[in-house]
Amino acid sequence: MAVRFDSFSLSEMTAKPEDAFRLASLAMVEGQRIQGYGGDYYRYYMGDAMVVVRTMLDPDSGEELLLGMDTHAASRCQWTCRVERDLTDKDADPLQRRLLVRGESGEDNAVVDVLCADVLPAIETGGTLHLNMAGFPLRVDYAEGTCRGVVSAQEDTVLLEGVVKDAKVGESYLGMEPLTKFLSVTASTPLGDIELCHPMDMVKRSQTENIRPGAVVSCLCHLSGDAAAGEFAGGVVYSEENCLTVLRQFFRKGDVLRLRPVLRSDCACTFLANRQEGEENALALLDMVGGQLREAGFTVCVPGKLTGVDQADPPSAGKTGQRCLLLGSGPEAFAFLCLVETDSLGRAREILITNDSRYDCEPDAG
Repeated sequence: MAVRFDSFSLSEMTAKPEDAFRLASLAMVEGQRIQGYGGDYYRYYMGDAMVVVRTMLDPDSGEELLLGMDTHAASRCQWTCRVERDLTDKDADPLQRRLLVRGESGEDNAVVDVLCADVLPAIETGGTLHLNMAGFPLRVDYAEGTCRGVVSAQEDTVLLEGVVKDAKVGESYLGMEPLTKFLSVTASTPLGDIELCHPMDMVKRSQTENIRPGAVVSCLCHLSGDAAAGEFAGGVVYSEENCLTVLRQFFRKGDVLRLRPVLRSDCACTFLANRQEGEENALALLDMVGGQLREAGFTVCVPGKLTGVDQADPPSAGKTGQRCLLLGSGPEAFAFLCLVETDSLGRAREILITNDSRYDCEPDAG
């Protein structure tokens, strides 16, 4: 995945396992903690370079597990793109994602290792992503001439051609101690600007004068996109919409632990006549119900809204127009609905899963 210390001339910092562990530990102590749904990330700036550490709680011991570490640039180059396919390796850890993405228009596409992917409530085919982008060339050329403007996905790399907008010498630091220097080049591409980082000696001597604005840069590279950007820069964003999205993912695919961040400590969950109060009890009930629904073939879960509630004998929650989830075995065969009541911060205080006929509802259009 996106572990390219060589692009910043920092390979020696992780040459030995103990060195890599020391750097990861430093990032966890001094870096910015970014909360995800299934684990946490720690972002540690090293001048114009940064490392991102992936961690999650061991469900058995409750201790924090160090999963791995990624690299990225201190970049502000953002892409808005659509997810075409999930290319994540089957051996990847739960917080790693590799995606094939496409621009909002045109035929250009790219393979992107997504950092901090778990800050997003869901990543779905056709969905829109906003990623802070960096590229790590394996080979690169700078030339004068006309730029075709290409971003083309290969197996796990990308062929890229763009116009240089800015070029500078990037620097890495550890605390106040200077470490290395490298080239940091901002290039314009059909999918948006990207920060290309690579050692100076990767450039042919005859091309050094072309490292300037207006030149054309062509490279084969690995792309890294940080999902903890924009509204998700600080991690998980609480809201009724995001809560429903995480619940929808759970009903479809499982992994009840991703629900933990969206539940209040005093959250209550009701399934038919079974009501459980408190975070742990609510999670246990949700885990059981989710498993039973999937075993019964109720794997279709779509967003909807209440269109009516029998006020003669009102149910315990719900009002006309409220958003909900519809659960069933097919688009026209919904058996249950799920309602969520959130607090002022957007965290769930009450979850209701019911087949009560006093609720009238319909799926959202599309």
